[in-house]
This record gives sequence, C-alpha cells and structure tokens, in this order.
Amino acid sequence: MKADHRFYKEHGLYDFPQKKRGTALKMYLVGSLMSSPKLRAKMGNKINEGMIAPYKKVLEQH
Repeated sequence: MKADHRFYKEHGLYDFPQKKRGTALKMYLVGSLMSSPKLRAKMGNKINEGMIAPYKKVLEQH
C-alpha cells in the first residue's frame, strides 16, 4: 500500500484531497502499524478480506 500511495502521489493521480486531519492521522497510524512485519503476519489475510467486504455485500445484493 505504501508503494501505491507513493506512486499515486508522485504522479498526481489522487482524485480527492484528504482535508480531514483526523482521518489523515488515522490513515498514517494504520500505515505505520502495517509496516510492522510481526503485525502483518499476525493479521494474515484478514486485511484483504476487510478491504473487499463492502464489495462482496454489493455483489451479493445483485
């Protein structure tokens, strides 16, 4: 995710500004936590499942 963020930021591909400081701080906190190999190993595949969960709900409704 960090590499994606860096790429999008360098190439100006973000289509929205993050102006809410609280939300931005939360995202930096999550990013720093996810940079820990121990924490990532502990979380396993749950991160990916959490990211696609909203899309699964939409697909199941149709």
